[in-house]
Amino acid sequence: MVASPFLDIAGQVSCCGERGLLSLAFHPNYAQNGYFYVTFVNLNNQVALVRYQVSADPDVANSNSAQTIMLIDHPAGFNHYGGQLQFGADGYLYISTGDGADPGDPYKNSQNAASLLGKILRIDIDHGTPYAIPPTNPFAGPGDPLDEIWSLGLRNPWRFSFDPLTNDMWIGDVGQRNWEEVNFRSGRRPGRTQLWVELLRGHARAFRR
Repeated sequence: MVASPFLDIAGQVSCCGERGLLSLAFHPNYAQNGYFYVTFVNLNNQVALVRYQVSADPDVANSNSAQTIMLIDHPAGFNHYGGQLQFGADGYLYISTGDGADPGDPYKNSQNAASLLGKILRIDIDHGTPYAIPPTNPFAGPGDPLDEIWSLGLRNPWRFSFDPLTNDMWIGDVGQRNWEEVNFRSGRRPGRTQLWVELLRGHARAFRR
């Protein structure tokens, strides 16, 4: 461990519950451009996606290089933020978001294509300002809501991973009470709708307070 932290943003991060620093991902060309990305819950209870760049010292980030890429308003006080970041083999940045809800799905954000909550998002951070929409995103195109959405219908996809051989995506989605989900998305198919909250409607105990 180095004597000084690589990046210190403690003064910008809201703590406690499921808040805090959520994820970090290095740009695929980090060795050339020095860019990396973090998600955290800021002091306004928003999920913030921010880009930083390493300084001339490879062990210290340039804290003045911060560029805010995305801010996602969050209605709940302390849980369901998601926040995982990973670059796919396609070079796009994938971001998970929680549904922003307390138990029982009170806000119904997950299946709502007009909300960024309860989703996997996919953006092109190498083009556009501050990013571009990949043309193969399922909602990309005129008249469609929220082009950033890659997959919807998730409760709190706190972590996901890509299979390095197949590019299949495996999503760990935090369920309610007795139920959890592991969702699979084939690397050969576009994004899809997952089944929170519909999958659990037949399981009354999942919604019992």
